[in-house]
This record gives sequence, structure tokens and C-alpha cells, in this order.
Amino acid sequence: MDITDASTFLRVNVAAQRARQLMQGAAPKVQTRSRKPAAIAIQEVEEDLVEAFSPEEIPEPLLDELGLGDEAAAPELED
Repeated sequence: MDITDASTFLRVNVAAQRARQLMQGAAPKVQTRSRKPAAIAIQEVEEDLVEAFSPEEIPEPLLDELGLGDEAAAPELED
């Protein structure tokens, strides 16, 4: 999904998710003097360095990494 033309709401949500990744130890994708995860994430979004996916667009390897690739392996809920 190209977020350069996306709504402000979507861009803010993508930046917030990226800030969480940075707080959990992800490496920044930009050179910056800032040490604040939110500022770094906003800069990454502005420079179009962050990918965003709708649920239908999630790549298969990423689904597998998240444990969501095989729906048959998902546990069934009992009533």
C-alpha cells in the first residue's frame, strides 16, 4: 500500500506502529540526531521508507513469520 497518498489517519497509525517497533529495538531507517522513536518514525513515513499492508496485501512470508499463514493450524474456539 502506498502511504504517500493515504489519509492523515492512516499515516499517523503507520508512524505509531513504527515507533513501537523502534522502542522494541528495531534499527532506524534514517540518519537523524533525534533519539525519540516517534520523531524517527514520522521522518521514516515522510521519506516513504516504511511499508504498510492492508490485511489482503500481507505477503505470505510475513504471514508465516507471524504464525498466521496456515488457517488450518489456527485453534478453533469452543462455545
